[in-house]
Amino acid sequence: MNSLDQKRPLLTYDGTLGELYGIFFKNLLLQILTLGIYRFWATTNNRRYIWSHMRFQDERFEYTGTGGELFKGFLLAMGIMFGSVVAAVVLSAIVRVVTKSAALESLPVIALYLLIAVLAGGAIFSAQRYRLSRTQWCGIRGGMTGSALGYGVRVLLYGLLCVVTLGQMTPWTSMRLAERRINAGSFGTLPFHFEGRARAVYGLFVATFIGAAVLLVVLFMVLLKGTFAAMHTGHMPRPGAGQSLATLGPLLLFYALFIIGVTLIRCFYAAAFARHVMGNSTLGSQLRFGSNVTAGRLLRLQLGNLAILVFTLGFGTPIVLHRLMRFAADTLQVSGHLDPQTLGQSDQAPPVTGEGMLNLLDHGGAF
Repeated sequence: MNSLDQKRPLLTYDGTLGELYGIFFKNLLLQILTLGIYRFWATTNNRRYIWSHMRFQDERFEYTGTGGELFKGFLLAMGIMFGSVVAAVVLSAIVRVVTKSAALESLPVIALYLLIAVLAGGAIFSAQRYRLSRTQWCGIRGGMTGSALGYGVRVLLYGLLCVVTLGQMTPWTSMRLAERRINAGSFGTLPFHFEGRARAVYGLFVATFIGAAVLLVVLFMVLLKGTFAAMHTGHMPRPGAGQSLATLGPLLLFYALFIIGVTLIRCFYAAAFARHVMGNSTLGSQLRFGSNVTAGRLLRLQLGNLAILVFTLGFGTPIVLHRLMRFAADTLQVSGHLDPQTLGQSDQAPPVTGEGMLNLLDHGGAF
């Protein structure tokens, strides 16, 4: 099922950089004038353009979400978070007065942190449900079942499992979470289905893990060597305002190089993971998906996008988005045929508001 024999490109993307830059500058101006509030409508503008310039079987997608839905979702998420913080503070004060115990007093705060972790994990699930429900093709929309909170609890528990196993359960937990998200989704009356096997990518994960560890050791040794050399030559920063900056600079460089290096090393595992997930996913019995993404292509994409964003000070964002969409259209594969005349409408109730919790606790995704 992982074979791409007789598979063809899934998507066709025909957007242009000129139009993307027109949307970018309009969004930027209105966000400045509204002190950032317009960003929800800016997201909607980007999605409507991207969706409408993606075609499958010569039919274009349509995005039906609104900026108002995203804004209301954000306000709702803020209300939930504010209420949770107030409740934790009040409960903590009550416990302190009643029990006189510092340990028990901290329990509501710990519960708050756990709740935030669950909400952050569930926000990914909620965002996928919202975007699917606002995606139409030939008048048919997507849908999703399941509980975002339940997904968030799994993210928390799986994260703890990865911590206690020093990350070695990461492929298994990633597969289980991918199954949860994909199998909860549908398009019209057809369900998505995915069944993953962690052992298919575990070898590359171990190689990536070892590579990251080696990189950490090498960078740490370079940092120590530089520090000892400065001490030996007497060039250590003197006490004062400049000391903090001189000390912080190498640490920031160490952190930046490590993050960038790990991201690039992970391209091999990420590409294999994407091929496995896509190659074992179906939509009903009509479509089978696949991917021809390689570590080299993913590496060039990430290096190029990073360079564009850094050297343009963020003004190359439309170029990055254009590259991402072309990459997706080039690498996603499909076999089979979907007849829209036989595809019934989704009976899943669409969410009323947008992905507010993701916008509050995260950047909200690529667009």
